[in-house]
Amino acid sequence: MSALALAASGMMTTTASAEVLIFNASNYTSGNNKHGLWTNNTNVGSDRFYAFQNDAIFTVDTIAGTATLTGTAINGSNNVADINLSFGGFLETTLGSAFTYKKEGGLAYDPLTDTQDVDFFTTATGSIAIDGYSYMLQADPFAGNHAFQYGVGANAKNGAFGASSWLLVEGEGGERPRHWDINVNLAAVPEPATWAFMIFGFGAVGGALRRKKSRQAVSFA
Repeated sequence: MSALALAASGMMTTTASAEVLIFNASNYTSGNNKHGLWTNNTNVGSDRFYAFQNDAIFTVDTIAGTATLTGTAINGSNNVADINLSFGGFLETTLGSAFTYKKEGGLAYDPLTDTQDVDFFTTATGSIAIDGYSYMLQADPFAGNHAFQYGVGANAKNGAFGASSWLLVEGEGGERPRHWDINVNLAAVPEPATWAFMIFGFGAVGGALRRKKSRQAVSFA
């Protein structure tokens, strides 16, 4: 088991020291209407709910203080949303923040008393194209006194480690639908070196178990 512990330790060290963190972005719900993107009054009924696909990736550059969210999401009618968003203006909540921490109840985030580790990206650009029709983020991209929040508990729907925001978009024809929701769960993607280290650890544990089994099979009369 020591090899497994060493492999896990290596993964945490490698990830923590990385300048660019990579996460798989997944839906905050499962079952019917599972989704990470909600397009409000752009569609009707369940077609407003878009489920993130396996290519959805959230990256954070810890040095530059920027992030990206890219990938595709599909609704129940198989309409495809191509997501290409960039975020900047990183603000650590330990430094204080004037932004509202968007929970379902609309409660404000207080960096002095709230124990959840949530940080903000205060600028955003990019587009979400649905079946080729592009919706660009507005010059002021966030609804209300919000920003794009990321961290422990930042998924406003379920309080999971993730990200969420209310986005303001503008269609190619100039229409401006009501705010869209982004709510995603995030899971870290190990770096290639980490995978190799983990595989080595699993192999070492497997070899040890095989040797133990071999010794146990020997008996003496």
